[in-house]
Amino acid sequence: MRGTIRKRTLDDGTRRYDVRYRAAGRQRTKSFRRRKDADRFLAKQMTAVHDGTYIEIQPVPMREVFDAWLDDVDTRVMLGDLKASTAATYRSGVETHFRTVFGDHRSDQLTPAIMNKWRRSAAEKIAAGTMAPKTFNNLFNELHAILEWARHPAQAFLAHDPLIGQKRLKRRHREAEFFEDDDIAALLEAAADSSEGNAIIHLGLFAGLRRGEIFALQWRDIESGGGEVGGRIRVRRSLYAGEVTTPKTAAGERTVDVPQRVLDVLAAHRATSPPIGKSFIFRTRTGNPIDPSWWYRETFLKLRKSAKLRPSVGLHSLRHTYASLLIRQGENPKYVSRQLGHASTSFTMDVYGHCFETTSTEAMRRLNRMIPEPARQELHAVEGSGA
Repeated sequence: MRGTIRKRTLDDGTRRYDVRYRAAGRQRTKSFRRRKDADRFLAKQMTAVHDGTYIEIQPVPMREVFDAWLDDVDTRVMLGDLKASTAATYRSGVETHFRTVFGDHRSDQLTPAIMNKWRRSAAEKIAAGTMAPKTFNNLFNELHAILEWARHPAQAFLAHDPLIGQKRLKRRHREAEFFEDDDIAALLEAAADSSEGNAIIHLGLFAGLRRGEIFALQWRDIESGGGEVGGRIRVRRSLYAGEVTTPKTAAGERTVDVPQRVLDVLAAHRATSPPIGKSFIFRTRTGNPIDPSWWYRETFLKLRKSAKLRPSVGLHSLRHTYASLLIRQGENPKYVSRQLGHASTSFTMDVYGHCFETTSTEAMRRLNRMIPEPARQELHAVEGSGA
């Protein structure tokens, strides 16, 4: 099978090169300004037709692509292939950020210029402080996933990648904010009058659980040890947007070692709030888990004010503090990472590297003190000799 290229001249004197070829039982035509572009296109299409890789594109407005993709997302949730919380995030990204920007563009006419315009708009929001770099990266990943799905032969809404050449932002981890010893003492004192608040603060400060993990805990997740050995907490669910789901990552599903004092505080809370229903540790009167955002507004902000802590610290600062306490004790980075439920030790090092650096300095000071004085003098003598 062969195609043809026909040259024609427009009224204004410019030339056009029309490519004609037959594929999937239909005559196809595409016009180019330059002959070499027409030649290249025809050769590519003929190769695809002969080797069976030809895909007929079915362009539609991007709003229809978004609708179809979200339907597929819902199907994946029902099949158990995707978390409902992740699907909710995807839907929010489409409705809040993509539909109004790309919805009226035809799928096969999305260009790098259109993507550059979107990226520029996002850059302005980041500069103005109304969008976090992490949010942009999440949106970029979602848009990339949508376009990749749309290019699949099963959809064939477009054949090109309009995001080609675009890159995610390089993430710069801010140093995690954590409490000093005086802050810890003040917060614990402020929370002491409430068994519920005291237990939540302890689980953040001395077990390092994420907010959603704390409020999704059930009494059957607590494993007692005994004496000073302490016990363990099985983290196997999280609370997100009112829905009990799995932890944030695969590594988030873990067993966390906890000191006995945390178990004692939990036991005191159980005495004042006995389990009902599904036995959530932090529950409403009907037995449902307490909403973390509600508890933050109604209780934590008051505790923070009572303890005279800086306004920048939040519930997640408890988890950061826990990590810093383990590091200050000289715990192995792998153990710290496992306790926190991080996907990798390298991520732990990225977030808490400054804490490890401080620990390394103290370690060298302790090691220096362990070297007998005569040995130090010999070392100084060697250094002075220029050897």
